[in-house]
Amino acid sequence: MQDEVSKHTRKLYKAVKNPNHTLGEKIKEVLIEIFIIVFAVTLSIWLHSWSEHRHEQKEAREFLAGLKSDLTKDIAMLQQNKSSISLIDSNFQYLMQQVKSPVADTSISHRLVFDLRVTRPNIGRYEGFKSSGKMETIENDSLKQTILIFYNQTIPDLVYGENYVNTIQTKILDLEVDKNEKMSAGDFAKTSQVQSLLYLGHHNFGVNIDNYDKAIKEAHSIIELIDTDK
Repeated sequence: MQDEVSKHTRKLYKAVKNPNHTLGEKIKEVLIEIFIIVFAVTLSIWLHSWSEHRHEQKEAREFLAGLKSDLTKDIAMLQQNKSSISLIDSNFQYLMQQVKSPVADTSISHRLVFDLRVTRPNIGRYEGFKSSGKMETIENDSLKQTILIFYNQTIPDLVYGENYVNTIQTKILDLEVDKNEKMSAGDFAKTSQVQSLLYLGHHNFGVNIDNYDKAIKEAHSIIELIDTDK
């Protein structure tokens, strides 16, 4: 294309300098050559933009296909974490009730179990695509916004909640390790410190479970939008 522009530029110069043509003929030839040059440059720019856009859309499709696979794995992990947290929450509620309805220490011991869950989603693909400035190549605004909200808001909120309840569980574990060896599991569970932590944990486990449900719902929504956008 550059050769074509150069060729018509030379013809334009020759037309202007041609002593055998009248002024009217020169103007006519100049206008024709200018039109050809402008058309050639415009066509070149359009073809380049079209090719670049096509390449960007190919990269976006590949990213979304990979993201769908990542999210499918993340959903399984989120569901497993939710189940584990729900079980711990059930144990906490049981231990809180023992202040009013005491049972055998063996039953309480089986409930004094903990599970420090940490959600680690597959974010490498997303972070790489985002850091390269390619998020804008996703033309479906609803899909793009849902992806950004999921990774930048929903997941960080969920992880924050997990870290908080993990801290509560760790504090109970520390108290259990430091308790008097002669103290029974039942008496330990009834102490004001443990009961306060159990109450705090139970309240925040509910928040965590809601966050898991929200994250799972958003992940499914992203997958559906990806399938719809094909």
